[in-house]
Amino acid sequence: MDSGEDMTIDEMVDVSYNQAKELGWTEKEVPIPEMIALIHSEVSEALEAFRDNQPIYWINDKGKPEGIASEFADILIRIGHYSKILKIDLEQAVIEKLKYNLTRGYRHGGKAI
Repeated sequence: MDSGEDMTIDEMVDVSYNQAKELGWTEKEVPIPEMIALIHSEVSEALEAFRDNQPIYWINDKGKPEGIASEFADILIRIGHYSKILKIDLEQAVIEKLKYNLTRGYRHGGKAI
């Protein structure tokens, strides 16, 4: 299922890790602080796409997806790759966090206007 269509979070984690492995990104150990910094670098690239007034999503003349949507995808791909390495059940973590968030107040206790 490498096409990415109708993929669960667990499947995305596996595909992200397998692609990283095939492309040589698992050959050396990456410390957790570096993982976080690399995820942050993708977030920064999304901000730069915004600052450059790029469309949310577009394909450049070489066929590469660009824009904020593409950078958000890179964030998820890195998180998937690192979740596999760290043996994090990301799908379960997301489910648990969404469930917990339902118990939180509006804007975590702020008052609605």
